[in-house]
Amino acid sequence: MAQIVFDQKRDFTGGLNFRADQFQLKDNESPFILNVDVDPRGGVFTRPGYKKKHATAVTATGWNPKGLFNYKDVSSPRIMLTTGFQTSGSVDGTVQSSSGSNFSVLNFGVSTPILVKSTNGASITQYLDTLYLAIGKDASQMYKWNSDNVYASALTASGPTWQAYQNPVGGFMPRAELARAHANKLFVANTKELNNDATPTVEDFPNRLRWSHESSPENWYQDDYIDIVAGGEGITGLAIVDGQLLIFKPEAVYLLMGYDADSFQLVELSTNVGIKYPQHVVEGSSGAYFFSYPQGIMFYDRNGIRDLFDRLKPIIDTNRINAQKLNVLTLSYVNDRLWMSAPFDINNTGTAVDYSNMNFVYDPSIGQRGAFTMYQSAVYANAATPADITPFGLVSGIDWTDSTGEIYHLLINPNTSFKYVMYVDEYEDSDNISQNVNDDILEGDDLGDYTTNFTTPWFYDDRYVQDKTFVRSLYVVRAVDEETQITVNVYHDFNSNDVVTSHIINLEPVNTGGVFDTGLFNTATFGEIDLKEGIQRGGRLKRAKCTQLEFLGPLGDTTNTDGRQWGINSIAYKYKRRKIRSQK
Repeated sequence: MAQIVFDQKRDFTGGLNFRADQFQLKDNESPFILNVDVDPRGGVFTRPGYKKKHATAVTATGWNPKGLFNYKDVSSPRIMLTTGFQTSGSVDGTVQSSSGSNFSVLNFGVSTPILVKSTNGASITQYLDTLYLAIGKDASQMYKWNSDNVYASALTASGPTWQAYQNPVGGFMPRAELARAHANKLFVANTKELNNDATPTVEDFPNRLRWSHESSPENWYQDDYIDIVAGGEGITGLAIVDGQLLIFKPEAVYLLMGYDADSFQLVELSTNVGIKYPQHVVEGSSGAYFFSYPQGIMFYDRNGIRDLFDRLKPIIDTNRINAQKLNVLTLSYVNDRLWMSAPFDINNTGTAVDYSNMNFVYDPSIGQRGAFTMYQSAVYANAATPADITPFGLVSGIDWTDSTGEIYHLLINPNTSFKYVMYVDEYEDSDNISQNVNDDILEGDDLGDYTTNFTTPWFYDDRYVQDKTFVRSLYVVRAVDEETQITVNVYHDFNSNDVVTSHIINLEPVNTGGVFDTGLFNTATFGEIDLKEGIQRGGRLKRAKCTQLEFLGPLGDTTNTDGRQWGINSIAYKYKRRKIRSQK
């Protein structure tokens, strides 16, 4: 008689891997994870809900959100939001600010908003206590703003007018697409200025990098620039790593070393990768992350450029990321994790998605190579318009600290019907009572249920040619606060399309018992008689050469279970090996 064999899976830290060949998946990797986080210690658990940071929707014509900026003002920290110019209808973008509640448009005069001309939104940087705003080279002037002032101040375009080193007067800034404070100077890139013709006219200089006078960001010398011709047309992004300036072009990456015009040295890092839009690069805690098409996500630190995307590369090779809509793809570094928002064909149907509908979240602290998971927002199932029933990926995020020292992890909802900045990774509500288990959507918290899914790799005991009779499985689960049902779908023999069988894991909330002199008679539960065990029995997995499990979390509006918080710490397979000559 064949004996029962046990095998336990407790390590899921490999995260998401889209490799089509199941034999390339490690035991701790998954072919599909949605709205589930990977625990660095080995388990998986549901993400918290997305919550609105402000009560009133952002006022904006159209909705083309391009970035958030953390204005680190000592007395009044602000969240800065920028939208981009929309070519359809010629709609200007805006710059808006918030002290933590509703957003208001930043003006440079009474009822006179700053008109952003760049399709990528305003490029915002902070020099000491002042913000400098490059709103696009097609704008006639750039701006600065200090929170002590009601209105922003316009800066006259350098080149037509340059400033000598002797007796500069200030109040100038070149027309540009990008701006960045660095090395005690203000840098701008992709400029529009006078050419050197006999009769000078204003001309685009997309490959030009300029810097201001030392300690004087509003004065600019005519000869203080570098033209970087190789690597495609236009400088597309700037970032700072280890005190050095990274310069991105569509097909190249450069590093500017040194601290002044006499010591600046341009180093070519790569002519194989680059970025197409400023939102494709973000600074992390130890380096810069950037998205290069078709290579994927790259990481640069003092050790060079590394590829982080090999496990997800098939989604580019099979055109599941829409290459025609890379302008909606953004990278954000929020709560020590990288968020990539992308237009993604989640069901692999060949449908080209034209908006950011998915977040790929990369945690570099898990394992030796980090781990990916996927997030997608809840939808309003009863919506009258298609846009309201479409899941979204949040875009262009930051970490922001308010005046009390509380940290918020913020990203923007790109839904045109729901113009809000959301906060994420917050497991407790504003009263610090319970977990945020739903997303804020059009009709409020109660209908914000989102899909959760964790799929295991194929389990075949290293013997996929041998039949096995799988008996009842066991799961070590996390405690829940409310009644929760988890559906487990079972697949056989490398066929992930047809469910062979399924079973339900019923999770009951934990009751810790009443406390003497506080519990009310006939209402409180005394003792721990209702404490639920952490090991749950699963159903029979039946007979197969190999098996795969798909864990689906609850939807409160369809299963009558309100629980959202759930997690799996371990899966135990129990099976009997059959003789090789046995046939299924």
